[in-house]
Amino acid sequence: MHTIRYWVRRVFMTYIQRSKGAGNRTEAARELKKMIAFNTLVVTELISDIKGEPVAPAEPIDVDSKQVDEEDEWESLQTLRKTRPSKELEAKLTKPGQTEITLKDDLPERDRAEIYRTYLLFCITGEVTTVPFGAQIATKKDNSEFLLLNQLGGILGMTGKEMVEVHRNFAEQAFMKQAEVILADGQLTKARIEQLNEVQRQVGLPAEYAQKVIKNITTTKMAAAIETAVSKGRIGIQQVRELKEANIDLDSVISERLRESLFRKTVEEIFSSGTGVFDEAEVYEKIPSDLSIDADKAKGVIKELAKTRLSNSLVQAVALLRQRNRDGVV
Repeated sequence: MHTIRYWVRRVFMTYIQRSKGAGNRTEAARELKKMIAFNTLVVTELISDIKGEPVAPAEPIDVDSKQVDEEDEWESLQTLRKTRPSKELEAKLTKPGQTEITLKDDLPERDRAEIYRTYLLFCITGEVTTVPFGAQIATKKDNSEFLLLNQLGGILGMTGKEMVEVHRNFAEQAFMKQAEVILADGQLTKARIEQLNEVQRQVGLPAEYAQKVIKNITTTKMAAAIETAVSKGRIGIQQVRELKEANIDLDSVISERLRESLFRKTVEEIFSSGTGVFDEAEVYEKIPSDLSIDADKAKGVIKELAKTRLSNSLVQAVALLRQRNRDGVV
């Protein structure tokens, strides 16, 4: 049995290498279909004979000849069978194949997931045919391809959790692409929510993951708009406090550099107000807290600005005295 395992895995790896070296997704999928067929028609039967266990009869399959083009569906099996498949062969191919010999130890998890994803994409988009002038036509496939996808997961030694993860990631990427178009300006309206819900239903993405995608997109768009407004001086400490009241995470939408710059600007405005009022609790505690700035760092900035302002005031006073402008000094 050890020798059988070795040679079967070598054949599997040959199909994998051919698939990776294929020129397009359709050719890659055809090589994987050949591997699935080899596993079902040869390896499964071989292991059954070695163990002396009879092959269980497959359940009958309802095939609509109007929806399935047999020549196209079974084209990848020409090396195993030169003629069109019989109903018996179809039944064998759509029953679960053996999973004792797998490629779990031959390929890294990432590679196995990528191979599975390649065939998943083929199942969804169908075969792509190039016609004159470079145009491409996708041939619609029926759900029987997904039966082969499940067998592919078994050959790759993937667990149910790993296969579900690939499906989820694929659905999440499809949803994200459409959601980014719908939420191009970052505004989430009722009409857009309904549109996003329809996209979520079409791609089959669980609601919790869809909500995370929507939140990430809107937060990113909002962060870009807020950062631009802060850098151009259109947002001050009052607007920042309003954002916090709206449960906006400032750490994620405004960089630390901009928050520190806004703090410095706010303190400079207080020093330049001419009111002579300096609220220590406001400047030393509330404003740094609202801007999520370290209190000690804030105190350092305040002392630096106060020192600079005092130095400038002294220089200006000396200059006015030299001009005998005593009123200006006062």
